Amino acid sequence: MKYLIIEDESLAAERLQEKIEDLRPDWHCVAIYGTLKELQENLAHTDAGLAFVDIHLGDGSSFKALESLDIKMPLIFTTAYDQYAIRAFKLNSIDYLLKPIHADDLKKAILKFESQSVENPLNPDWSKILKELKPSYKERFLVAHGEKLKTVNSADIAYFHASAKHCFLVDAEGHEYLVDHSLKELLEQLDSQYFFQINRQYIINLEYLDELLSYSKSRLKVIMKPALPEEGIVSAERSARFKAWLQGESRK
Repeated sequence: MKYLIIEDESLAAERLQEKIEDLRPDWHCVAIYGTLKELQENLAHTDAGLAFVDIHLGDGSSFKALESLDIKMPLIFTTAYDQYAIRAFKLNSIDYLLKPIHADDLKKAILKFESQSVENPLNPDWSKILKELKPSYKERFLVAHGEKLKTVNSADIAYFHASAKHCFLVDAEGHEYLVDHSLKELLEQLDSQYFFQINRQYIINLEYLDELLSYSKSRLKVIMKPALPEEGIVSAERSARFKAWLQGESRK
């Protein structure tokens, strides 16, 4: 069996591949795709019989690429944040795995795929299913403000930043609030038309990007208003995707 892994975090992809190889050593991973551009250019032409698909990639939702392609193969979705229409995943025998992926859950998904591919070959109507699976983005966050609680609209958030084991949101006025999510989890909740993770420390909102500067080794430096607590350097592996995102190529 040939299969694909669609995952933007290389370590997560490697771990998933290792787990699949432990369960099915005769299966072959033909490719690992980590961006919407790679999906759109390659997915329709692959001879793989199954794909493991991370719902949220660094440059947007994988649904965007899948909607535009005539996909015939069955897909097993993976996600770090359980906010999607899980009932729809169960239609046409689609399965999903909640991260971190456990070997037992992966084994059950593979067995389900094998059983159905033999007894009841899959030919799902992806155009219909994917419409039902479109994510609903978080419109506001509840945060602590002294002894009180307040809401901050997503549109009023300039950026999120991770510091040690904590994550904070900073609003348009520069006020900082602790949030109970990792950056990876936040990406699952934010509209990728406006928010982009530039490195392991920051997710920025395009609306508050003040300047973009060239930096060493093909990297980029972002200047935000309000200012970031430390330099905002777009990592080398994200720079090309970031430029495409700024031009709307992966935000449509």
